[in-house]
Amino acid sequence: MHGHAHGHGHGFGTPPEPPDMEGIDPLSASVLSAFRKTMHLNRQLFMRLAADKGGHPGRTVVLGMLAGHDGISQKDLAEKMHLARPTVTIMLQKMESEGLIERWDDPEDQRLTRIRLTDAGRAQGKNMADTYACYVDTTIGRLSETDRAEFARLLGLMSDNIAAALKELDA
Repeated sequence: MHGHAHGHGHGFGTPPEPPDMEGIDPLSASVLSAFRKTMHLNRQLFMRLAADKGGHPGRTVVLGMLAGHDGISQKDLAEKMHLARPTVTIMLQKMESEGLIERWDDPEDQRLTRIRLTDAGRAQGKNMADTYACYVDTTIGRLSETDRAEFARLLGLMSDNIAAALKELDA
């Protein structure tokens, strides 16, 4: 196994090697390898584009959520993002110190902290939305309409298979 992060300043180099491919047909192994490489490069590109705009992928999601949910509770935000509350709290503290958000205690329920974007937060959110649009345009957008439709169909099938496998594990 090799593949420690090296060189890029973002903590990721080559992706770790997959487990032994013995017992996996060559075509499936080839698909898996291409998928892993695509996901790795995809993450690198998005992280670099976000960093160039002074953002962070997690922050991009927070800014997008807050743009559509002014006054959302910190608890609901964590649930919507599928993240642990302490993780969201740390991210929000940093964003508050940078003047991107405002937080206040809910007057009717002191256990809830509510959040909204400041003007600076809205501006950075717009900036990140533009970056995201550029990212989509230069990746998926360069595929033909037919290829995008086929790709969506194939990923949908793969997602269905994964969801079914998870459901079996939970049964």
